[in-house]
Amino acid sequence: AERLPADLKQLALDILLPMRHVAWGGNMGNAYISAYGYGTVITQPCLYHAMDHLGVAQYLTRIGLVLDGPEALAAAKEAWMSGPDWQPMRRHVENLLVLQDWFEIFVAQNLVLEGLLNPMLYDHLDADFSARGGTAISMITRFMAEWSTETAKWVDAQIKAAAAESPENRDVLSAWVRQYRAATLEALAPIAGRAFGEHADETLAELSAEFNNRCSKLGLSL
Repeated sequence: AERLPADLKQLALDILLPMRHVAWGGNMGNAYISAYGYGTVITQPCLYHAMDHLGVAQYLTRIGLVLDGPEALAAAKEAWMSGPDWQPMRRHVENLLVLQDWFEIFVAQNLVLEGLLNPMLYDHLDADFSARGGTAISMITRFMAEWSTETAKWVDAQIKAAAAESPENRDVLSAWVRQYRAATLEALAPIAGRAFGEHADETLAELSAEFNNRCSKLGLSL
């Protein structure tokens, strides 16, 4: 932590630490699916996924403690509760907490939110950290990067199977993705602005294009 450039240290604290609360939302959503979903084939992996989110939160907590001690966690909570950059994401996460359709939660949380957020953090932002001397942060977040890649394969398999069952399924899933893609990108915009500065719009456009291509391969119509 002592060898980390000051600007990267602050960026990590500003962007990564409040994400603990996003991970908590992912835990709650997947726990709901595991409780109310139909069939062990989806409830069991969602329970594992819920616990993985707690692991992500713990890794992010470790980053805060290493970089700035317990005070970093308090500052991150304050940013989540009242910081203007975080209120769109907080609103989005809280909106997902009150959804009743368990498969809608699966789409909104596991496909859309994580499909846009995780690449932003663990691909694009991580690449910036590494290029600017922040390899220590990349080492701590390696678990999340690898976990995100493996998770995407499982989520894709579920969505592809559901979309292939009927045109009606495909239409409902596609509508959900369009709805939550817009909401997620809106929530990410101020965070991306802090993370990438003048390159924020370009980064979000790239993320969106990659996500749209992923969904097209799953049989969805966007």
